[in-house]
Amino acid sequence: MRLVPDIKLPSSAHVPGSGSRPDMAPLEQAKALAPAVTRAQDWQDNVAYLYGHDLMRGGFYWEAHEVWETVWLATPANGPERVLLQALIQQANARLKSEMRRENAAARLQAQVEALRIDLISRLGAGVKTYMGIGISDNNMQYNA
Repeated sequence: MRLVPDIKLPSSAHVPGSGSRPDMAPLEQAKALAPAVTRAQDWQDNVAYLYGHDLMRGGFYWEAHEVWETVWLATPANGPERVLLQALIQQANARLKSEMRRENAAARLQAQVEALRIDLISRLGAGVKTYMGIGISDNNMQYNA
C-alpha cells in the first residue's frame, strides 16, 4: 500500500552510470511539500518523508535518497530525527550500490547504517522499538507503522 498515492512514482529508477535519467517531476513535487522543520511528532503528516518510503519500497533508491535529503536538511541539528534520516539515506545508498554490483561500497554503507541505528537507540533508549514509523530494534530498519 502506497503512503502517498497522490504523487506518482517515477517512470523508471535512476541508476548512476547506466545512462538512465532521473524522472525529477514527482521528486520535486514531494520535496516541495517537505515542512520547514522535520519533527518526529509530525512524521505522519510529512509527505516528503512518507513518499521517500514509497520510493524505497518500489526500488527507487537514488530517488529515495534525493527526497529524504530534503527532509534531512530540515531536521534539528544533532537531533534523533537527523540520525534516523541519515541512516535511511545511507540505507538507500547501500541498496543502490548493491544494485550497481558495488558490494564492498554497499557493505561499508550498511555498516554506517548499523552504527547510526545504534546511536539512535542510545539517544532514544533501548525500550523504543519504533521511531517515526521505522522499526529500529533490528538492523533491517524498515517502515512498519
